[in-house]
Amino acid sequence: MALKKVFLLFLIFCFAVGLYAQKRDKLEEQRRSLIQDIKYTNQLLEKNKKRKNLTLNQLAIIKQKIDLREKLIYQLENDLNGISQQILENQIMIESLREDLSQIKAEYAQLVYYAYKNRNSYDRLMFIFSSEDFNQAYRRLKYLRHYNQYRRKQAQSIKATQTVIQEKINELKNARNQKSTLLDQRQRETKILGEERSNQKSAVQKLSQREKKLKEELKKKQALADQLNKQIQELIAEEIARRKRTNNFELTPEQQLIDDNFASNKSRLPWPIKRGVVTEKFGEHPHPVLDGIKVRNDGVDISTNPGEVVRSVFKGEVRKIFKIPGLNKTCIIRHGKYMTVYSNLDEIFVKVGEKVDSKQTIGIVHTNKEEGIGTFKFQVWREFSKLNPEKWLAGK
Repeated sequence: MALKKVFLLFLIFCFAVGLYAQKRDKLEEQRRSLIQDIKYTNQLLEKNKKRKNLTLNQLAIIKQKIDLREKLIYQLENDLNGISQQILENQIMIESLREDLSQIKAEYAQLVYYAYKNRNSYDRLMFIFSSEDFNQAYRRLKYLRHYNQYRRKQAQSIKATQTVIQEKINELKNARNQKSTLLDQRQRETKILGEERSNQKSAVQKLSQREKKLKEELKKKQALADQLNKQIQELIAEEIARRKRTNNFELTPEQQLIDDNFASNKSRLPWPIKRGVVTEKFGEHPHPVLDGIKVRNDGVDISTNPGEVVRSVFKGEVRKIFKIPGLNKTCIIRHGKYMTVYSNLDEIFVKVGEKVDSKQTIGIVHTNKEEGIGTFKFQVWREFSKLNPEKWLAGK
């Protein structure tokens, strides 16, 4: 029974180690991704470091970096809790196995002592021959065989238990080393987070001194957004009017297939750029500096490296290309009843009526000379409904 228990514990141990290793690998991958994203935001901020003027976009990148750092620290906390639980479980299992080992050794010692007392083969033969009948002699012979087998199993149990205990001790040492490393990392990240929050507060204070200019920029930005919104709605109205003229309110089979596929790929669409940071989210939210003022965004603003290429997030047809002074070039791609809008581009490489594939390059993001980084706007519509692009894009 002892050997079976040890074997069962060993199987449980191997299974638990396998599950924990998978979880650790996933956490490590997520942590590496967060660290890479933090490095990327640092690179974007470095491009604006030598410039005198602090911008709202730079403030947004600082905020994004703080959000990423908070996620990293939260993940480190979860990882530390998991390792602490593993250490506790290992300690309990080691103690249980040591108790079992003590019991098995005590039983084995008795067996060895009995075997020593009866080590003479003559005594064993006399034990069998002194039986009252054949059946009793057979049972005594069988008993001696079982006794020898049991003694061997006890010896195997001792060895197996010692092996499992050593494995658990090694795992315990590794877990404690991992915990120590993670504690150091958490301490470093927490310290950096405090510094970044201080920088954010300082940036807000500096920008708040330019209240009049910020209000002018906000007014201009809203006017550009209204112009873009008007162009998009005009295109939608034209599409609906065309259907009415042809008495064809249904999509073609090809368009319907694209529409269905686009809808089924919600939260899985590729990003419109290979690498970027969302510096303004979808919807209405408080102005980052001006108290009591709200801003509205019909899509998301994404900051990236200068000259970064912009790509279609899904197969479709280019329906409109236009230019708005102050917002540069815009490309609208239709995917059935869905549309994706790519604004603030310096160059566009596709033409109206052209069919494009997923991840096909459609243009180059506009580079803001004042900031030294590229920023563009991305929107998702279903007819007249504005959708949150972040809910459609795959996690990076």
